[in-house]
Amino acid sequence: MIKIVFWNVILGFLAVLIAILVSGTIQAWAANPNLDGDSQPTRLKLNECIADVKEVTAWDEKETLDAARKICEIRQSHTKEKAQFLASLKKLREQYQNYTNHGFDKQLPTAIADSWTIVKSCIDFKEGFTYPHNVALLSVPEDVRSGCYSLGASLVESALFNQTQ
Repeated sequence: MIKIVFWNVILGFLAVLIAILVSGTIQAWAANPNLDGDSQPTRLKLNECIADVKEVTAWDEKETLDAARKICEIRQSHTKEKAQFLASLKKLREQYQNYTNHGFDKQLPTAIADSWTIVKSCIDFKEGFTYPHNVALLSVPEDVRSGCYSLGASLVESALFNQTQ
């Protein structure tokens, strides 16, 4: 009787442990942190950029308009690079999710989570060396993220295999 209870407890413990490991893997798959911080990649309209520039400067109309156009351009670049990074992660997931040789299917959730970590570390590193003021408060966070998402996309794309071969 004690042996049966003991084995039931052990099997129950193993089932809980497996469930925890599986749920941890699923969470890594779904890793999509918000790394936008102080940036505003959704404020892409010229009137939004003008309003944002006016909040941090007291410039004349021409300077404000020129700065707003640059801010909108940098925000569009940020948005484009982030979309490219997300598309690269999607391609990686699609290519390797059923590829069980060499344990790639088990490595994939870790690789995706690591990709996000690399982008976040890049942002943290670059922002650690910047002290923006004035209109740079608007441009620097966007520019930093654009570059870091580009770096992340390049890294992920380097792991993709060419489907034409």
